[in-house]
Amino acid sequence: MITKSIKKISFSLIKPKIILVEGEGRKTAKEAIFQGLKNHLKIKKVSELPFFFKKDEVLILENDKDFEFLMEKSSLPILVITHVGDIPSNQDFFAGEEKEIKRAKKLAKILPVFSYLVLNFDDETVREIKEKSRAHAILFGFDGTADLKVSDVKLNKGTNFKLHYNGSVLPVWLENTFGKEQIYAALVACAIGKILKLNLVNVSQSLKNYHSLPGKMKLIEGIKNSWILDDSESATTFSMIEALEILGKITSPSKFGREAAPRKIAVLGDVVGIGKYTTQAHEAIGEQVVKNTDILFIFGQRAKFIAKGAFEKGMALEKIFQFNRIEEGKLKLQDEIREGDLILVDGSKEMEMEKIVEEIKGPIV
Repeated sequence: MITKSIKKISFSLIKPKIILVEGEGRKTAKEAIFQGLKNHLKIKKVSELPFFFKKDEVLILENDKDFEFLMEKSSLPILVITHVGDIPSNQDFFAGEEKEIKRAKKLAKILPVFSYLVLNFDDETVREIKEKSRAHAILFGFDGTADLKVSDVKLNKGTNFKLHYNGSVLPVWLENTFGKEQIYAALVACAIGKILKLNLVNVSQSLKNYHSLPGKMKLIEGIKNSWILDDSESATTFSMIEALEILGKITSPSKFGREAAPRKIAVLGDVVGIGKYTTQAHEAIGEQVVKNTDILFIFGQRAKFIAKGAFEKGMALEKIFQFNRIEEGKLKLQDEIREGDLILVDGSKEMEMEKIVEEIKGPIV
């Protein structure tokens, strides 16, 4: 208790700026903020308050413990809310469930008038929080009326897009990184940069060094000079469909320094937690497999419906490999991989698809 009191006294005297990130995309957003801003100011991620603080320091909070106290004593509190629902792959707007955003709404309501609120405009539930808070609001997204807007997204060995803000347009490049969640994370970093009076050109340049967290749509080297699109950390129906669409859109591996045209291999596990729509959802994923891949490996009981959906939509049976457990199919997958292949690995956290990534990733150099 004495230790905690000392930390609070120290915080109250120095009054560092604080950033709290809430929502489904909080992990990637925190990493993008840190990587995008660390070369331009004093910033660090903290899971608990340290004993001492530096002048003009910015703290990215790992949790909202004591946030109300910190918010009152900070010279500039910033609350970021990414998204609270799944991100549909084929549209820009989506709505989260009310139960998932109650905490974020509560925090937004108690923000002081001099603070900032950074909101995902594309999530209708998050967007409406602006009306519940006295804080200055900055909204980001794909919609034209957002304060920071994305356009002209292109995929090759990463994601390239244009960022629009206050009449200015600048390019942003995310190397070896894909997906809307990653684009949103970059937008959050740019929004924080503007709040902290940084030059957006400098922030966008720093984002070239941002690399996605493991298992979050990250492109890595695979065995036999292949490439792995690692999305193994977690999955929903929407995120897996988006990952498959991205797999299909990535340009030829000549961009990766390979000469041969790539084969696209989808290695998919169960999507857990869908409930009564499990069969239909997995079959819908199978339809996307046919549109975007050449070969399908599936792992798990639910994923068999992905194979069923793919077969019914025209994928040849000899291109589909089905296994209940990773141990049963990992050697067959290794044997199937050829030079230049692009391999998506995706599935719910419970399926431990990261074990497959470990089996087929290339040597560390």
